[in-house]
Amino acid sequence: MYMGIRPATVILACFIGLLSSQVVHANKMYKWVDDKGNTFFSDQVPPKHSQYRRESLGKHGQVVGVTEKEKTKSEEALDRLLAALKGAQEKVIAQQMFHDKALRITYNKLEDLQATFDAKLQEMETEQKLSISNLKRLDNQLETLHRQAATHERNGEKTPQKLLDEIKSTEKESRLAYVKISKHIEKKNKVVEEFNSDIARYKQLAQPAELKRQVMQKEEIKAANELGVYVCNSDANCEKAWKIARDFISKHSTSSNSTEPEIDSSKLIMGRTPDTDNDLSLAISKIDLGDRKQKLFLDIRCRDSSIGVELCASKKVQEIRIAFRNYLETSLSD
Repeated sequence: MYMGIRPATVILACFIGLLSSQVVHANKMYKWVDDKGNTFFSDQVPPKHSQYRRESLGKHGQVVGVTEKEKTKSEEALDRLLAALKGAQEKVIAQQMFHDKALRITYNKLEDLQATFDAKLQEMETEQKLSISNLKRLDNQLETLHRQAATHERNGEKTPQKLLDEIKSTEKESRLAYVKISKHIEKKNKVVEEFNSDIARYKQLAQPAELKRQVMQKEEIKAANELGVYVCNSDANCEKAWKIARDFISKHSTSSNSTEPEIDSSKLIMGRTPDTDNDLSLAISKIDLGDRKQKLFLDIRCRDSSIGVELCASKKVQEIRIAFRNYLETSLSD
């Protein structure tokens, strides 16, 4: 039994009567609407209509079950990107909350945090001075050894092998000392950056509610940058940004198997799966997280290998994410 009925001509009472008369012949009845707006009622769904959303109806026409519309490849990919974005956002929020709690537990007041920072900085500066002093000692020692070797050469004598070995060994120690100082400077700069961030955050946690709200807005922008998210101001703004995002994908995608995207729809542009360890495949999705603001989300995929995983976690990929929002805003302002 299969009937196509125009929705504008359906009278619910007639349908219920029809359904009641057929219930003895059918255990289930379904209702669905095709792409043209035609409404159908039947105890069987034709294969060509299986992709549509359908409702299972009870004896009195009530809905007892729903089978959602079959999703396209593009919709499935969009769902995955949305899940990835939500997961990343939740992770950022959880990390921040954990860090805030640790700050409150560790330090009773801002002065305690500042004192800890000063002590740590003093310790690192002392260590750095010792390393620099050691490097100077090695350089002086090396200079003395080179003078001794030069004296042998001026006298027409062969430089003793023991002296050559000592020069080589001292040069190696000097290089290692220089590398140690360089790494120490990097570590010190990182510690200073982290403590300055903690001090600023501690001050924010002690601010009034309005100031906290302003701080949260700034942090949302920072998180958006890190995740590769652009928040649209309006539908028109979103359409312009969407076109610019296409250019961003073409500039930064390195997948060698094709220049054409795997999916190119009004809500998703996805590059093809990377086929080498050094390939980057970019995707841009237009999504709504329920706050009535559309967002453009950048996703970067790498090959499913140890090198690919390392690439996606690299500074290079993070810089691409951060550049995304700046690229759109700069292009929109031109």
